[in-house]
Amino acid sequence: MSESLLEFDVMILGGGAAGLAAAVAFGRRAGGKASFAVIEKEQRLGRKLLATGSGRCNLTNLDMTEEYYNAAARPFVKNMISRVSPERLISSFETLGLLCRPDSAGRVYPCSNQAASVLDVLTLWLESTGGKAFCGCKVENVKKTDEGYLLRTSDKTFLAKKLILASGGAVSKALGSDGSSYRFARDLSLLCEKVYPSLAPVNVADKKLSFVKGVRAAAAVTLEADGKTLAREEGELQFNEKNISGICIFQLSRYVNEFFALGTAEGKKCRNISVCADLMPDVSEEQLFDTLKKRCGLLPEAKADELLTGVLNKKLGGYILKRCGVPCSGRSLSGVSERELRLIVKTIKRCGFTPSAPSNPDSAQVTAGGIPLSQVDRNMKSKTHDGLYIIGEALDADGLCGGYNLHFAFAGGIIAGTHAAKAEGKKHDKDK
Repeated sequence: MSESLLEFDVMILGGGAAGLAAAVAFGRRAGGKASFAVIEKEQRLGRKLLATGSGRCNLTNLDMTEEYYNAAARPFVKNMISRVSPERLISSFETLGLLCRPDSAGRVYPCSNQAASVLDVLTLWLESTGGKAFCGCKVENVKKTDEGYLLRTSDKTFLAKKLILASGGAVSKALGSDGSSYRFARDLSLLCEKVYPSLAPVNVADKKLSFVKGVRAAAAVTLEADGKTLAREEGELQFNEKNISGICIFQLSRYVNEFFALGTAEGKKCRNISVCADLMPDVSEEQLFDTLKKRCGLLPEAKADELLTGVLNKKLGGYILKRCGVPCSGRSLSGVSERELRLIVKTIKRCGFTPSAPSNPDSAQVTAGGIPLSQVDRNMKSKTHDGLYIIGEALDADGLCGGYNLHFAFAGGIIAGTHAAKAEGKKHDKDK
């Protein structure tokens, strides 16, 4: 081996959740019979992993079905879950020494409540099984050769018989997800669909949002395409100056960003898309109307801007009145008409927002789109390139919040690493 060329049986390109899971699975299965290494462009492994789950690392969910993933991915994910269930994933981590526990909603976290614990056990096993890590090592291009895969950086060249592509998506650039997976896909002439952000705040056209900046409210939120309800979520809605957020909005953001990127919603062409929030989901429209009408009758001399006091957050109440164009200055509740009350109630129960632009990729948690799952087999192995595996966020398989994206990353890594090790074991047995 020349000094300028570093050769390995297997290279894992990307030291995030998927790449580290693949490396550990390969190392444990190979048992020292094959050389392997992880290449990571950041100065340390697992930067994005450390930020997941607000630093706690929600690594899977006991409520695991394919329905929590984008529609196109569901058949593939269903098969993956049958092979690597949440229980098997938890067991795999416990074998590595990481103890986990679910919360009341089924979200599974390390008992330490620290994402660093997950990263620590993965790196510990990477080292103990003979794997090498090259951090701060940015790969400029990837080339398929007769000998395997050639990876070039500014000062190193790597040659691997097998390559596991795990270099992430195109959101959270500050944490290392710079879209390089798709550049490598082009290097290898792999099919790659347009990418866009998911699990992110939704930008909306509403100049009055500044009045409720920072306000949070329980809501039932629906996503509508051409006036038809496509999805519904409940949770805490957060108002920001130029966007709306909160888990319920994050769960719906894929549809919004798909619309801006492709002009479709869940794969179907549509002309417009909107978000509608019920700001009092536990109270019917008639109940709310009767409550407000009674208030006007019982407190006729109270100021008009006190109509929603005790009903909604004070700022949110003022925002609703402004949206409805109800004048309050110099008016008392006795002067609020029944027509105005109906409009106010309707706005509370169907507070509509028009998405104005794609979400900022830097504020998103995961990438939608990318390399289609049709390009890999059930073992994450490329159908067109011998010795190539593709895992993690590089693939078009985004899921909802709640541990689903990390489960896909870890499960895919375990499957790819194990299969690559089996293939290497068979090759070594033949060579004996």
